[in-house]
Amino acid sequence: MTTGDLVALGAVKNWLGVVTDDDDALLGALITQISRGIYNYINRSFVLPTDVTEAYDGTGRDQLLLRNWPVGAVSFVVVDGNAIPPAAMMVAGVHPTHGYVLEQSDDAPPGAMQQLFLRGPHMFRKGRQNVVVAYRAGYEIVGEAWAVPLSAPFTIDALAPYGGWAADTGVVYVGGAALVAVAGAPAQSQYSVAAGVYTFAAADAGQAVALSYGYIPADLAQCALEWVADRYKYKDRIGMTSKSLGGQETTAYQNKATPDFVAQSLMNFRRIIAN
Repeated sequence: MTTGDLVALGAVKNWLGVVTDDDDALLGALITQISRGIYNYINRSFVLPTDVTEAYDGTGRDQLLLRNWPVGAVSFVVVDGNAIPPAAMMVAGVHPTHGYVLEQSDDAPPGAMQQLFLRGPHMFRKGRQNVVVAYRAGYEIVGEAWAVPLSAPFTIDALAPYGGWAADTGVVYVGGAALVAVAGAPAQSQYSVAAGVYTFAAADAGQAVALSYGYIPADLAQCALEWVADRYKYKDRIGMTSKSLGGQETTAYQNKATPDFVAQSLMNFRRIIAN
């Protein structure tokens, strides 16, 4: 898949019932084009885990709506050049600390945009681009627990419960150090991964590991698939709105920039305008 594509070529061909490779280049181009169209429609530039640093206009309030979601972690918050510390989680009987707090995210996509709150005397003071926030956002499964199989082939298939596996973001021993990703056959403390299948060394058999990876929400992938299929079929009826079959039956076609069924499914993924 080309970077940013929301659906795989194989999935589109299976949906269309295409068994030859004759139109692979055309379908690949359509996948990329439609994927970009979906990003534009939902007003988002990415959905896979990405580290971003963004500047905002201070509003004089103690809350800020972040542009991208779901947010996994915040690296730093700066207001008027002053670093704001993270506030510790509130515990019964303990006085709350001052600093920034991230609103909790939803487990399942599409999720909702998240706010950053400030506790204590801190405020997002009014100003132009005087607030800077660095954070990690995107659809990601973090710490999926597994045990490496005790016998060959020592592979694990990522569960990907909300959509297709798309990008590896790391493997660690549970309670321990990170493993190193390699392209070839892994040795101890290494792993390789392709299409969501993780391969480990025999020396790590039985080890408890945690997988982290980015995924494309199933709804987005299905929207891309059906929109690509619609455009692919359109090449055989360009400009046609209806077709009469022997005067007995008339078939009507929907010709819209964004098919209704796609637009409806994408609604909850759309980003509202944030400063």
